[in-house]
Amino acid sequence: MAKFGRVCKEYMIKELTAKIKGSPNMFVADFINMSASDLEKLRQKLRLCKASYIVVKNSLCKLALKNAGAEPLTPFVEGSIGLVLGGTDPIAISKALLSVSKDLNKLHVKGAVLDGKLVQPSQIKEISLLPPREVLLARAFGGMKAPVTGFVNVLHGTLSKFAYAINEIKNKREGGAS
Repeated sequence: MAKFGRVCKEYMIKELTAKIKGSPNMFVADFINMSASDLEKLRQKLRLCKASYIVVKNSLCKLALKNAGAEPLTPFVEGSIGLVLGGTDPIAISKALLSVSKDLNKLHVKGAVLDGKLVQPSQIKEISLLPPREVLLARAFGGMKAPVTGFVNVLHGTLSKFAYAINEIKNKREGGAS
Protein backbone atom coordinates (compact mmCIF):
# COMPACT_ATOMS: atom_id res chain seq x y z
CA MET A 1 0.00 0.00 0.00
CA ALA A 2 2.90 2.37 0.75
CA LYS A 3 4.20 1.84 -2.77
CA PHE A 4 0.84 2.93 -4.22
CA GLY A 5 0.98 6.15 -2.16
CA ARG A 6 4.44 6.96 -3.46
CA VAL A 7 3.40 6.29 -7.07
CA CYS A 8 0.36 8.50 -6.58
CA LYS A 9 2.51 11.35 -5.18
CA GLU A 10 5.01 11.02 -8.02
CA TYR A 11 2.17 11.25 -10.52
CA MET A 12 0.74 14.33 -8.77
CA ILE A 13 4.19 15.99 -8.80
CA LYS A 14 4.58 15.17 -12.49
CA GLU A 15 1.17 16.63 -13.34
CA LEU A 16 1.72 19.77 -11.27
CA THR A 17 5.19 20.26 -12.79
CA ALA A 18 3.67 20.10 -16.28
CA LYS A 19 1.00 22.67 -15.35
CA ILE A 20 3.62 25.00 -13.84
CA LYS A 21 5.85 24.72 -16.93
CA GLY A 22 2.87 25.55 -19.15
CA SER A 23 1.95 28.65 -17.17
CA PRO A 24 3.85 31.91 -17.84
CA ASN A 25 2.08 33.58 -14.90
CA MET A 26 1.85 31.99 -11.44
CA PHE A 27 0.56 33.41 -8.19
CA VAL A 28 0.86 31.93 -4.72
CA ALA A 29 -2.07 32.80 -2.46
CA ASP A 30 -2.91 31.50 0.96
CA PHE A 31 -6.42 31.01 2.13
CA ILE A 32 -7.43 31.06 5.75
CA ASN A 33 -10.78 29.56 6.73
CA MET A 34 -12.19 29.83 3.20
CA SER A 35 -15.32 27.80 2.69
CA ALA A 36 -15.99 25.71 -0.41
CA SER A 37 -18.37 28.40 -1.71
CA ASP A 38 -15.68 31.07 -1.23
CA LEU A 39 -13.20 28.96 -3.20
CA GLU A 40 -15.80 28.50 -5.92
CA LYS A 41 -16.30 32.30 -6.15
CA LEU A 42 -12.54 32.68 -6.53
CA ARG A 43 -12.37 29.99 -9.19
CA GLN A 44 -15.27 31.57 -11.13
CA LYS A 45 -13.50 34.93 -11.24
CA LEU A 46 -10.27 33.28 -12.31
CA ARG A 47 -12.00 31.28 -15.07
CA LEU A 48 -12.94 34.59 -16.68
CA CYS A 49 -9.18 35.31 -16.87
CA LYS A 50 -8.49 31.79 -18.20
CA ALA A 51 -6.67 30.91 -14.98
CA SER A 52 -7.22 28.26 -12.33
CA TYR A 53 -6.68 27.96 -8.58
CA ILE A 54 -5.19 24.70 -7.34
CA VAL A 55 -4.88 23.85 -3.64
CA VAL A 56 -1.75 21.75 -3.15
CA LYS A 57 0.20 20.18 -0.36
CA ASN A 58 3.30 22.28 0.40
CA SER A 59 5.84 19.47 0.07
CA LEU A 60 4.45 18.44 -3.33
CA CYS A 61 4.28 22.05 -4.45
CA LYS A 62 7.93 22.70 -3.54
CA LEU A 63 9.07 19.62 -5.45
CA ALA A 64 6.99 20.59 -8.50
CA LEU A 65 8.31 24.17 -8.42
CA LYS A 66 11.87 22.85 -8.25
CA ASN A 67 11.26 20.41 -11.13
CA ALA A 68 9.69 23.19 -13.24
CA GLY A 69 12.52 25.64 -12.57
CA ALA A 70 10.28 28.04 -10.64
CA GLU A 71 12.27 28.03 -7.39
CA PRO A 72 11.78 31.77 -6.74
CA LEU A 73 8.23 30.99 -5.57
CA THR A 74 9.38 28.37 -3.04
CA PRO A 75 9.76 30.81 -0.09
CA PHE A 76 6.08 31.77 -0.46
CA VAL A 77 4.95 28.15 -0.05
CA GLU A 78 4.07 28.13 3.65
CA GLY A 79 0.77 27.54 5.38
CA SER A 80 -2.48 26.87 3.54
CA ILE A 81 -1.61 27.84 -0.02
CA GLY A 82 -2.87 27.43 -3.52
CA LEU A 83 -1.38 28.19 -6.90
CA VAL A 84 -3.04 30.34 -9.53
CA LEU A 85 -1.88 29.04 -12.89
CA GLY A 86 -2.50 30.02 -16.48
CA GLY A 87 -3.95 33.13 -17.95
CA THR A 88 -2.22 35.36 -20.45
CA ASP A 89 -3.30 38.59 -18.78
CA PRO A 90 -1.60 39.00 -15.39
CA ILE A 91 -3.38 42.34 -14.87
CA ALA A 92 -6.81 40.68 -15.01
CA ILE A 93 -5.67 37.88 -12.71
CA SER A 94 -4.26 40.40 -10.21
CA LYS A 95 -7.53 42.33 -10.25
CA ALA A 96 -9.54 39.14 -9.72
CA LEU A 97 -7.36 37.98 -6.81
CA LEU A 98 -7.37 41.34 -5.07
CA SER A 99 -11.11 41.73 -5.62
CA VAL A 100 -11.79 38.40 -3.91
CA SER A 101 -9.26 39.29 -1.21
CA LYS A 102 -11.15 42.52 -0.43
CA ASP A 103 -14.56 40.85 -0.57
CA LEU A 104 -13.75 37.88 1.64
CA ASN A 105 -10.75 39.12 3.63
CA LYS A 106 -9.57 35.50 3.76
CA LEU A 107 -7.32 35.30 0.71
CA HIS A 108 -3.84 36.82 0.71
CA VAL A 109 -1.57 36.94 -2.31
CA LYS A 110 1.94 36.07 -1.16
CA GLY A 111 3.87 36.51 -4.39
CA ALA A 112 3.98 35.73 -8.08
CA VAL A 113 6.14 34.96 -11.06
CA LEU A 114 5.00 36.94 -14.09
CA ASP A 115 6.72 36.13 -17.37
CA GLY A 116 9.67 34.68 -15.45
CA LYS A 117 10.11 37.59 -13.03
CA LEU A 118 9.47 37.40 -9.29
CA VAL A 119 6.82 39.86 -8.11
CA GLN A 120 6.19 40.85 -4.48
CA PRO A 121 2.67 41.40 -3.04
CA SER A 122 3.01 45.20 -3.09
CA GLN A 123 3.87 45.07 -6.79
CA ILE A 124 0.85 42.86 -7.46
CA LYS A 125 -1.36 45.62 -6.01
CA GLU A 126 0.29 48.12 -8.35
CA ILE A 127 -0.23 45.81 -11.32
CA SER A 128 -3.92 45.47 -10.46
CA LEU A 129 -4.30 49.25 -10.74
CA LEU A 130 -3.18 49.22 -14.39
CA PRO A 131 -5.86 49.46 -17.07
CA PRO A 132 -6.82 46.25 -18.90
CA ARG A 133 -4.49 44.78 -21.51
CA GLU A 134 -6.67 45.91 -24.42
CA VAL A 135 -6.57 49.54 -23.22
CA LEU A 136 -2.78 49.42 -22.84
CA LEU A 137 -2.42 48.02 -26.36
CA ALA A 138 -4.77 50.67 -27.76
CA ARG A 139 -2.76 53.42 -26.06
CA ALA A 140 0.51 52.01 -27.39
CA PHE A 141 -0.92 51.74 -30.90
CA GLY A 142 -2.34 55.27 -30.69
CA GLY A 143 1.06 56.55 -29.59
CA MET A 144 2.75 54.87 -32.56
CA LYS A 145 0.06 56.03 -34.98
CA ALA A 146 0.00 59.70 -33.91
CA PRO A 147 3.32 60.81 -35.52
CA VAL A 148 2.42 59.09 -38.81
CA THR A 149 -1.02 60.72 -38.83
CA GLY A 150 0.52 64.12 -38.11
CA PHE A 151 3.05 63.67 -40.92
CA VAL A 152 0.29 62.68 -43.37
CA ASN A 153 -1.76 65.74 -42.36
CA VAL A 154 1.24 68.05 -42.88
CA LEU A 155 1.88 66.54 -46.32
CA HIS A 156 -1.80 66.83 -47.22
CA GLY A 157 -1.85 70.48 -46.15
CA THR A 158 1.30 71.24 -48.14
CA LEU A 159 -0.02 69.47 -51.23
CA SER A 160 -3.38 71.24 -50.91
CA LYS A 161 -1.67 74.64 -50.72
CA PHE A 162 0.54 73.74 -53.68
CA ALA A 163 -2.48 72.62 -55.73
CA TYR A 164 -4.35 75.81 -54.74
CA ALA A 165 -1.36 77.95 -55.80
CA ILE A 166 -1.08 76.16 -59.17
CA ASN A 167 -4.82 76.58 -59.70
CA GLU A 168 -4.58 80.32 -58.96
CA ILE A 169 -1.68 80.71 -61.38
CA LYS A 170 -3.71 78.87 -64.03
CA ASN A 171 -6.76 81.10 -63.39
CA LYS A 172 -4.66 84.27 -63.63
CA ARG A 173 -3.12 83.14 -66.93
CA GLU A 174 -6.50 82.20 -68.35
CA GLY A 175 -8.01 85.47 -67.12
CA GLY A 176 -5.07 87.55 -68.42
CA ALA A 177 -5.03 85.81 -71.87
CA SER A 178 -8.66 86.72 -72.65
